[in-house]
Amino acid sequence: MENFEWQRLSLGEPYWLCLLLLIPGLLWMSRKIKKPQALKFSSILELRNTPMSWKAKILWLPKFLFYFGLILTIFSIARPRLDQSTQRIISSGVDIVLGIDLSASMLALDMSPSPNNPNTRLDVVKEVIKEFINKRKYDRIGLVAFAVDPYLVSALTLDKEYLQSNLARLKVGLTEQTGTNIGSVLAEGINRLRPLESKSKILILLTDGKDEPPPKHSPLVYAEGAQKDKIKIYTIAIGASTRTRTYLYDPNARDIMRYANGTPVVEVAEYPVDKEILQEIAQRTDANFFEAGDKSTLRSIYDEIDQLEKTDIELEVNALYEDLYQWPLACGFIVLILGFILEHSILLRIP
Repeated sequence: MENFEWQRLSLGEPYWLCLLLLIPGLLWMSRKIKKPQALKFSSILELRNTPMSWKAKILWLPKFLFYFGLILTIFSIARPRLDQSTQRIISSGVDIVLGIDLSASMLALDMSPSPNNPNTRLDVVKEVIKEFINKRKYDRIGLVAFAVDPYLVSALTLDKEYLQSNLARLKVGLTEQTGTNIGSVLAEGINRLRPLESKSKILILLTDGKDEPPPKHSPLVYAEGAQKDKIKIYTIAIGASTRTRTYLYDPNARDIMRYANGTPVVEVAEYPVDKEILQEIAQRTDANFFEAGDKSTLRSIYDEIDQLEKTDIELEVNALYEDLYQWPLACGFIVLILGFILEHSILLRIP
């Protein structure tokens, strides 16, 4: 308790403390109630010289415990809490949307650490992005998955636990589609970033394919809009090879296709990547284009973006209050029960 900051202790609903005014009334009423005498004596002079037992000396204890327990219970209702708000921190002042491809090609196995340890491209991406999110502690980050249509996985938030839980549930088939539409994720990401008043806005687009089926509008249309809104779009093309071993997607199960014995089906497929359009998108928004064929390269890319997009500013962040009501409530119940037990056992008065 040496480091406990008492000045941060406050009450969420202090008006409940008005119930404490009832206690003097209860004390007054208890004194007014006439208790029957146990025995009648013509004189008590002799009794005054009789030594008091230890029980007689603590007959007041049950009543004291009752009122003390009552005070603790009322105090818990007033919601004591530890105020952890208004912490001054250094932030980069950057709002980030992470666009993640969930097309069927993300089931490719060419980025596996070894043949005996098969990892899909999506598995590798999720591990690296998890590390990136942890580094951007005070930045608002959003997640947008896409195949043909975009899917908002998480709106921009500072809640990193919420982000990580949503990142973990990403899988091919989440959008119920397996094609690719780069423009769709650009549109969704830009719409999320455009209305925000932040020092810097970036969209990190990660994909391993090209538009399929061909879209109505070129992704460059959205890149021009992002440039006007001062939104940078970093693009990352992933995959060690366009021709690779891969799991297959089962649209009925919305999961990896498996044989009857549960073994995943693995075939060789061709997955072309439109690097030219990704380069052009990045250039038009004054950002960079990257290529990653393995996990370490992908990690270094996110590390580079992490260093590029940092402009420290001082912010005040409001944290949630930590409720402490459960402690006085538990203590109050214990004290009340203890008083009741004493009054009806070793300190029982007859009558």
